[in-house]
Amino acid sequence: MKPFSLIKNIAFASLGVFFAVLVGEGVVRLATLNQENYVIEMWRYAKELKEESPDSRIGHQHVPSRSAQLQNVSIAINEYGMRGPQPDFSAKHRVAVVGDSVALGWGVSDEQNLRGQLSQKLPAGYDVVNSGVGNMNVEQAVRMWQSLRSSVPADIIVVLVTPRATAQVVTEKPSWLVENSQLFALMMTFVNQLSSGEYGEEALVKGYEDQWRSPEGNKTLDNAFAMLKDIAVQDGAEIIVVSIPEMHDLNAYQFAFMGDAAREMAGKYGLEYIDALPSLKGPDTQAFWVSSRDIHLNGKAFAIISDLVVAKISEKADE
Repeated sequence: MKPFSLIKNIAFASLGVFFAVLVGEGVVRLATLNQENYVIEMWRYAKELKEESPDSRIGHQHVPSRSAQLQNVSIAINEYGMRGPQPDFSAKHRVAVVGDSVALGWGVSDEQNLRGQLSQKLPAGYDVVNSGVGNMNVEQAVRMWQSLRSSVPADIIVVLVTPRATAQVVTEKPSWLVENSQLFALMMTFVNQLSSGEYGEEALVKGYEDQWRSPEGNKTLDNAFAMLKDIAVQDGAEIIVVSIPEMHDLNAYQFAFMGDAAREMAGKYGLEYIDALPSLKGPDTQAFWVSSRDIHLNGKAFAIISDLVVAKISEKADE
């Protein structure tokens, strides 16, 4: 084959690939306009509402004073980088909800997440703020609150310990393609799932057991609780740890080791502890999901959990 012909064939092939990618990108964007694709909505969340944190130990944070419609729900970030309204500095008490995407209230309105329901149920004089940021372990989430507490002090800290609490999260800037292409974001998610080589219920249990029982997982949990104890002493704050169960099947539950570890750590540091699992058992687990494709907690689940938290706050106030 002549050099010119080879170059021409390569050029035509490259052009074909380029147009195929463009068509694929267009198809993906059209197919996900309904905001029901979990992977793409999380991709949009990272792209539209997150930025790198100046503290590498936190990794990432919300962009202040920005909002987006994600998974058909409005998420508005206030000037402090927290979801929800501006803090009420005239309030006598402030409750801070600390954690990951569950604390954020992914997939539910601000009125129906834990912050919103606590603000409706607590008596006058209580302000409730939400420092939850998606894709954080519990140590990152507590450090996030540490960075905010001088500006928005709270006397009650409600920390949600979710299945991801002990995950080893590394915040890396994605490649240009993944950052700007929904097609490549989906492809990379698919590749990562395939490369794990493990699927199904048994693999899920084993994966979480390995994560929670690893030295790294235990250290992450211990670091977070040690910081919470320091905050309690320095700020005179009441710390309430809430164990959020793994949400695939609450009635044939196989993840008790998570709650056991959180309870043990809370006892070690003398922190108040709530196990949400017993109160959520009974109904079909999917009744507490945001959607059939997303096991994040919905407003019904937060209604139950907020009742538990309000009862604990009232109990401590009466002491």
